[in-house]
Amino acid sequence: MKRALLAAVAFLAAAAFSYGQEYHNIETVCFLMKDGDAYVMQKWDMTVSSGTEMYIPISNPGNSYIHDFKVEEDDLVFESDGRKWDSDRSLKEKTHRSGIIEKGGGDIELCWGQGEYGHHVYYISYLIDNLVQDYGDRDGFHWHFLNDEWSSKPEHAKIYVVNKTDTPWYWESADSSNVRFWAFGMVGESWIEDGKLVFESSEPFQYRSFFSLLCEFDKGIFEPKTKGRESWEELREQAMKGSDYNKDEDDIIDKIVLVILAILFLVIPALLALLIIFLLLRRLYWRVSGKRFDPKVFGKDKITEWSRDVPLGGNPTAFYSLLQEGDRLHKDHKKVFPNLVSAYFLKWIQEGWVKVEKDPKHEQRVNLRFVHTGNQFPLIEDPIENKVYNSAREAAGDDLLEANEFKKWSYQHDTTVTSWPTSALKEGRKGWEVASAEERCHAVEFKNFLEDFTLADEREAPEVGVWKQYLILASVLGVAEQVMKNFEKLFPKLLEQYNRQTNTIDSVTTYYILRSLNYNSESMMASAINHQNQREAARAAAQRRSSGGGGSISFGGGGGGYGGGHGGGSR
Repeated sequence: MKRALLAAVAFLAAAAFSYGQEYHNIETVCFLMKDGDAYVMQKWDMTVSSGTEMYIPISNPGNSYIHDFKVEEDDLVFESDGRKWDSDRSLKEKTHRSGIIEKGGGDIELCWGQGEYGHHVYYISYLIDNLVQDYGDRDGFHWHFLNDEWSSKPEHAKIYVVNKTDTPWYWESADSSNVRFWAFGMVGESWIEDGKLVFESSEPFQYRSFFSLLCEFDKGIFEPKTKGRESWEELREQAMKGSDYNKDEDDIIDKIVLVILAILFLVIPALLALLIIFLLLRRLYWRVSGKRFDPKVFGKDKITEWSRDVPLGGNPTAFYSLLQEGDRLHKDHKKVFPNLVSAYFLKWIQEGWVKVEKDPKHEQRVNLRFVHTGNQFPLIEDPIENKVYNSAREAAGDDLLEANEFKKWSYQHDTTVTSWPTSALKEGRKGWEVASAEERCHAVEFKNFLEDFTLADEREAPEVGVWKQYLILASVLGVAEQVMKNFEKLFPKLLEQYNRQTNTIDSVTTYYILRSLNYNSESMMASAINHQNQREAARAAAQRRSSGGGGSISFGGGGGGYGGGHGGGSR
């Protein structure tokens, strides 16, 4: 009975494992030649856990013909079986071999052996005769590069179309385009970048997802050898049927916008110039007069006193929020937010939740190790601080957060990261809106104490515990290093005691820590904003998508055309 049970468990585990095939990324480059032929290269990044071979069905090639199929991995070119691939062989027999199965009527399957189970990066290539064809007053193609109904769903796909004729190799911008292009079958974006047409998915494939391109070219770029079987209007109409491209509606909107812009062409710049001058003069008045604070928040608009008492219970998020919302001269909260992140890290170091380790590769840089016992992690009540902590720990992976790891994580999670500054303002408000106007003023007075007071007449050293809070709130202001230098001149023993309690060795190391925290936090936010700007720029191109200028890819439509088919992947 026990053996039977173990056998059943092993069978179920193997069955579950067999469905674990993963297609991480499929990247395609299609080089278009002068005569309309195309050279296609693909990179398949995947994890193999079942089956013996990969196969790509290509149906309905029309006037096109596919040949010279080749597969490589790790600089090893697979041995080709030509157009006589035998699928009834073992995994071992197929390893490092490739070939084509002819299905009749021009339909084929491109096949190659998977080799051992595990991670693989395959490079495949093949030639398509007559991809670009003559459609009378224009040339073009509609080709299905990736099928639907995969054995497992690809996580990401990207296609480049490159002009390799003897004309200028690049495609022109959408404003003076020599190419019009559309894509179908998935959620994604398309654009022109460095002279190449680029099509990229933004979400994993669904079962019915596919990837087809419709490209229309001006006459004179290509010299196709073959005429299309239908008119371009018929080919385009089949592709557009059921899609969310709506050229007529977009053209009407474009005309309305042009009329409005023509009417307001002289008015808008003048109004903007007046507004900018007004805002600059107002900020200059606040700065010169010192009346920079919101009376609704502080009860007065000028606060010049200073206080050495830690405000708002030492809450860094509340301190950040209050100064951002109450100071009329505040900076962009997304630019200031990295200071708050640095303060969080410094707090974790002081609490012993994060341990500082010198980077063996860089003398003046430190790494941060998250310290915990088993699954026991610190309980952080502040929601924003807790989010940053968990995200940084996820970025570290193995609990050691090295330089640029948080930056890389933020690039991939840009929407999450760029939402933190605004969330911190709202969450921090809960910490200061319950305080009196006098208590809020104390926060500004403490800021004045840290930023402006030279300590020349100060003789009373604070407790180490209080000094820790000073340094955390100084980090929120972005002046922690300068404040530390000021205190070190008068209270060197205080710094020695602080270094012992936080296991930061010496003051030199503490300076390295502050600089590393600032660098990591600033690069983290910059990376997220940069990626978000890239995606927004891609979305901005959508205004010309219906006329073939790129933009969002249509999930619907894509009917007709050539190549592609159903299924594919591993078997």
